[in-house]
Amino acid sequence: MHNKALVQKLVSSVSLFQAFTTEEASNFLIHCRMESHPAGKRLIQEGETGQALFVLLSGTVIVTRHSGTGEQELARLGQGETFGELALLDHHERSANVDTLGPVRVLVYERDSTLWTPAEAAKLYRNLALILVSRLRHADDKFAELSEKLIKNQSAPTLTTDCKPQAAAGPKVSGKRIKPT
Repeated sequence: MHNKALVQKLVSSVSLFQAFTTEEASNFLIHCRMESHPAGKRLIQEGETGQALFVLLSGTVIVTRHSGTGEQELARLGQGETFGELALLDHHERSANVDTLGPVRVLVYERDSTLWTPAEAAKLYRNLALILVSRLRHADDKFAELSEKLIKNQSAPTLTTDCKPQAAAGPKVSGKRIKPT
């Protein structure tokens, strides 16, 4: 299923394999299957239980999420990028859809096929953490950008009669306040 050229390419260009030796990457590939899919194929369905991680070998996918106004694009991923990685970390439902934009080839790694040495597992989970940190930073930037646009688009608040200052409690006698008894 794999050859030395593919292993070298993965180690040098896929962030999931950062710091992997060729032997460790080969061990990972033993537990993967390669799939090809046509344009328009849904690889991940939002709401379903995740079972696999995908490494995009060729082509482009679009990541979307359902919102009150329809499907919203979250990202477009290309060669060498990883998706579905949360399936290795938790047993929750998929948080987004992933559809092919054109023909794609992917490596599929099932969560239950994990047969790792502790050193290999540590590298894999470290790399997954770095991928997720990068995505979180990108999401933070997008959130800040959208927040700034929202603030700029809001008009300044206006004063209404409801905003008048309230008089202090108690009656006044010749300019001095009397304490109620």
